Amino acid sequence: MIFPLQHGIMQALPSPKPSMRNANLPPITTPHADRIAFLDGLRGIAILMVLLFHAYARWADIYPFGSRFTGVPVFAYGMLGVQLFFMISGFVILMTLEKCSGFLSFMLKRWLRLFPAMLICSIFIFITAGYFPERPAGQPVLRDMLPGLSFIEPYVWSKLLHAPQGALEGVFWSLYIEVKFYVLFGLMYFVLGSRAALTGLALLFFASVLSGLLLPVDGAAQSRMVSLASTLLYWSGAQHFGWFAAGALYFRYFKHGKKWDLGLAVVLTCCAALAYGKGVEEVVAALVVVALFSLAITAGLAQKLCASPVLVWLGVISYPLYLLHENLMVAMIIQIGRVAPWLPAILIPLIPILIVMALAALVAQLAEPWLRQRLRGVIARVMPAPRTSS
Repeated sequence: MIFPLQHGIMQALPSPKPSMRNANLPPITTPHADRIAFLDGLRGIAILMVLLFHAYARWADIYPFGSRFTGVPVFAYGMLGVQLFFMISGFVILMTLEKCSGFLSFMLKRWLRLFPAMLICSIFIFITAGYFPERPAGQPVLRDMLPGLSFIEPYVWSKLLHAPQGALEGVFWSLYIEVKFYVLFGLMYFVLGSRAALTGLALLFFASVLSGLLLPVDGAAQSRMVSLASTLLYWSGAQHFGWFAAGALYFRYFKHGKKWDLGLAVVLTCCAALAYGKGVEEVVAALVVVALFSLAITAGLAQKLCASPVLVWLGVISYPLYLLHENLMVAMIIQIGRVAPWLPAILIPLIPILIVMALAALVAQLAEPWLRQRLRGVIARVMPAPRTSS
């Protein structure tokens, strides 16, 4: 893919180098040369986890079947699909940074990756929300589109506008974290280099964990300083940076085959899992996600399993599916439970799940590529690539 930019930033994404770990690299999927099959499969697993969590466990107080499935681990801990997405993002972002000539080039590529689907899905959600009064988030107003389209959390907008600020979908929270990660890691990468950027990311994560442990100390000026530092770290998203940094270390291992990178990645993900869990069961569930990602990076059989066509397809549509699914799916579950109360409870969410998958496929395979191409054309006209002198 070519992204025309000013000052010689125009470049094509190169193919993976033959020096990458294992000569038999995972197969490339779809017509896009920058997609790796087992990574799309991992995305497919992650979005399935999130879907099942929101379909069976997250909204027990309004489901027609109540809390019947909230104790089922595969549903109850599906929220960890977001942490799996974060590790995948860390892997992919370091790979992307190595192909970019500068910070602006990198950020433009990420914007072109995120914005088209966000715009399409936001418009769809806003227009159709009135047909689904059962939406857990309630009925949106036009201004609720601001956080998603800007990738800036509602709290910041509420401070800027001096008024309460909502969001179209609660799941957008992870996109705000992603963009903070892009900015901080991208700046550190181009200013300090890859190793220093990874070290900085890990240090921010550990500082966030440490500030949380020190915060209960009362009374002293030191406590106020810790509170301020904790607040700044929290709003930077540092509490999630362990997952991103580990994903980047897994990429270094995947590319270079150095056991040191693998060991650091495993240690960092285990620390992130321990920091994430509020109890033994949550920690164990987080460690299962860590093991899944580690196996997919290190074991050929796991890569083949992750590269199954169904998981890869789900991975390809995972981004618009993530944006669209929660309120629409839960509203349809409530409607179907009202219309067909005789259906077995486990089956009620299946039709809504299939509907949001179909919508996401239309976005991912038709609307999103079309809009992205139009946006690239606009950028090419506004920021033409410089002519080279003969």
